[in-house]
Amino acid sequence: MVIKKILSKKAIVFMLIVCLTSLPLGTVFASEVSDIQGSWAEAQISKWMEKGLISGYPDGGFKPDHSITRAELVALINKSFGFVELGERSFKDVKASDWYYSSLLAANAAGYIQGYSDGSFGPNKKVTRQEFAVIVSKLLALPSSDSANKFSDTSTSPLWSKIAIGSVYDKGIMSGYSDNTFHPESFTTRAEAVVILDRSLTIKGESSIGTLSYDIAGTYGPATGEEKVSQNVIINSSDVTLQNMTILGNLLLAEGIAEGEVFLKNVTVNGVTTVSGGGAHSVHFENARLTSVIIDKKTGIIRIVVEGSTVISDIQVQSPATIQSSSGATIHTVTLSKALPKDSQMSLLGSFKNVIVLAQNINIGLPQGSVQNFSFNKDASGNKLNNGASILSLIMNASTNVVGNGTIDQAVINASGITMEHAPRNLEAGKDVPSNVNVNIGGVNRPAATPTQAPAVTTPISPVSPGTSDGTVTPTATPAATPTATPVATPTATPAATPTATPVATPTATTPTAAPTETPTVTPSATPDVTPLPTLSPIPTMVPTFTPEPTPPGPTPQPEQYNVNGTIIRADGKEIFKEGILYISKVQDNMTIGYETKLVDGKFSINLYDGDYQITKVSDLNSSDFISLFYTFKISDEKPIPSSLDIVIPEGHEGTIKYQDGTSISNGSLSILRIEPNLSVGFSAPIKDGKFTLYLPDGDYLIKNQNNYATEEQISLYYTFKIVNGLTEPSQIDIVIPSKIKGTIVNSEGVAVPSGTLMVHRTDTPELSIYYAQIYGGNYSLFLPDGSYQADGFYPVNMSSRISIDYRFTVNNGKTTPNPLAITIPKGYNGTIKNADGRIFRYGSITVYKNNEDGSQSFYTAPIFSGEFKLFLPEGTYQVNSLFNGEDQIPFNYTFTIAKGQSDPNLLNILVP
Repeated sequence: MVIKKILSKKAIVFMLIVCLTSLPLGTVFASEVSDIQGSWAEAQISKWMEKGLISGYPDGGFKPDHSITRAELVALINKSFGFVELGERSFKDVKASDWYYSSLLAANAAGYIQGYSDGSFGPNKKVTRQEFAVIVSKLLALPSSDSANKFSDTSTSPLWSKIAIGSVYDKGIMSGYSDNTFHPESFTTRAEAVVILDRSLTIKGESSIGTLSYDIAGTYGPATGEEKVSQNVIINSSDVTLQNMTILGNLLLAEGIAEGEVFLKNVTVNGVTTVSGGGAHSVHFENARLTSVIIDKKTGIIRIVVEGSTVISDIQVQSPATIQSSSGATIHTVTLSKALPKDSQMSLLGSFKNVIVLAQNINIGLPQGSVQNFSFNKDASGNKLNNGASILSLIMNASTNVVGNGTIDQAVINASGITMEHAPRNLEAGKDVPSNVNVNIGGVNRPAATPTQAPAVTTPISPVSPGTSDGTVTPTATPAATPTATPVATPTATPAATPTATPVATPTATTPTAAPTETPTVTPSATPDVTPLPTLSPIPTMVPTFTPEPTPPGPTPQPEQYNVNGTIIRADGKEIFKEGILYISKVQDNMTIGYETKLVDGKFSINLYDGDYQITKVSDLNSSDFISLFYTFKISDEKPIPSSLDIVIPEGHEGTIKYQDGTSISNGSLSILRIEPNLSVGFSAPIKDGKFTLYLPDGDYLIKNQNNYATEEQISLYYTFKIVNGLTEPSQIDIVIPSKIKGTIVNSEGVAVPSGTLMVHRTDTPELSIYYAQIYGGNYSLFLPDGSYQADGFYPVNMSSRISIDYRFTVNNGKTTPNPLAITIPKGYNGTIKNADGRIFRYGSITVYKNNEDGSQSFYTAPIFSGEFKLFLPEGTYQVNSLFNGEDQIPFNYTFTIAKGQSDPNLLNILVP
């Protein structure tokens, strides 16, 4: 008999005390708080506390009249509305270790709140009532309204807030005061936030009452379709399966499960999921969608298996556990809590985006898989990491011991007392430690600031389940480079046995979005309309890959793999690779999955699934040299196409690179782009003592940038050449880097732009030569040949948006006019666009131009999102040239003037006929 019962109030309180978490603005649940009795919001606050959506403070109070911050608000909204998906965005004032990190990314992805134009989020800023009105309007997609005009204090409010105030007023979600005012710029209190969101959820039809309990083994939920459960749910027995269910409240896997198993299949939990029961035979989440998961078991270890297409926003680990993420599943953040006891054993298997360690003196095992970002908090000292996986970025802010044969692509040392058994591929000292801080690597002390390029690890590393393409935030620069040389197939193949390869998943596609205006609720849009800046990484490697081991047995059957054999020879007749590593990539579901296998006497063998593949690089383990490749093949119906993978590396073409004063580059790399035939394939080549060798097939090429490892400087180049019938045109590739040109860039108030990217193109040649420069503290450097140029684009930090500018200059004999270069970003002006029928112009872009005195024209473009945009314009009269609505270019005729001292931030309010 199935026991489905509504629990008593006493049981509800007990369950909530055990399992429900709240916003970190008050981490201790108080069943009764001392300061809400008699409050106008008492009923709603009590209800939300019983639902586990918000809590009181440790001192027993709720503080209903305290203002709520942006971080607290988005965490509360995500929990109550059930937002799980995380967007790919970084903010300069937010770290991956911050408690609100995942909440901000989820809010960004949901589109109801965004960061500022300077790349910050302002997590601790207080939320005004007009900002809250805009957030609610976006959450519920409310239509615009002019009802805000009834209030006596909103006449001067900006349009973006007036239409939202009218919308929430019409729906009864927010109201004014008895004196006919709205107080748009007053800060929202905790009580107001609860009441407003409670009304919003009521309108959305998502109210919940009571608690549902499953106390007997069995399967619950429909075989097909979906059942909505509006209550909190408790599972208090082993061998319970929930299927095809959406739980609007919280879920507790209680102690009654003991060491048994529980299965959640196609289950969505909008609230918090707490795991307090279950044993070594696992709690299974299959095709589930969960916001926050807490692992907290009194005794013993819980094994969590995340399978299928499951997405989990955040896992907080408070007791020892094994977490296994299988193929296709996504876990955005795993936080190892300070609550973990000393000497706790943690094991993470599979693919993880972010792992944050707050605990001290614990043992963490990564026996297999991959982690994109792994960080130790500054208080997380005395920990041991046994790494058998692939880590892209490892940040150590406290004393740590790292052992194991796994690969670490980049390690940042932010503390003393760090030991590593093997060197990472790239090592750097962080900003929080002296530049001479030492790290012990393999028993030898060495300065952390010394660049390293560790050879590829040949010890087999266990397989990794691929992640998904929705983004992750990388706090440090991740190595990237591009492949080289299309091989020509020739007949021979002798197999050489190697372990089965399993992929490392790396996202390959992101959609840059435009940063909003100063209004904290403007959501971004618009992909930059220029080629993105080449990667700044000085490491000539593709996505981090590894030599894998067979996939461990698991409950989910894996696709079958097929053996592929091949050989690699050199067209120039040089010695074959006695011992090396072959790197292979596969693009699947918007991500690059990397493989690698050992090369012995020019032969290789690897097991792969069906799909399309590209051989990207081969490295020689004896000489540490590598050659980038571009060779494609396919596996279909158990057979590779072509049937014999016999790769011929083209003959090498030697070249030189030096500065104008004759100085050579001792150690670095070149990035090359193949532009014809229409393939847009990237390649790279190492530079040693001013020389490099290119192994490229016939085609037209562009050398686009050079990395100098010694100076840590990247120089944007524009050097074109051809390879025809195996010969280069020109016959000798000798690159001379022009003299350095320095400049400054400030905003309209004269404050230096802290960071970003400047884009410059040449205007006196028919060929569109584009150069980039990195901005540091308002300064930048360019290396340009003589000619005429226009700086026409500025990307704020992380390239989150592009600001159109128009700054023109010339270079003659290495000198600029004007001299020095001094760019001022004009003042920004907010604008709105809506259709004449009242519909918001959702997204797209707007382009305006003005006629200059010399007869030229200056063009400026800005993205549009939710009917809002921001243009940075100097004084003058402008014509709206066109509107782009995401599909069509719309001719448009609209004129406006920016006058001297113009102060109206909402000058542009455009109505589309």
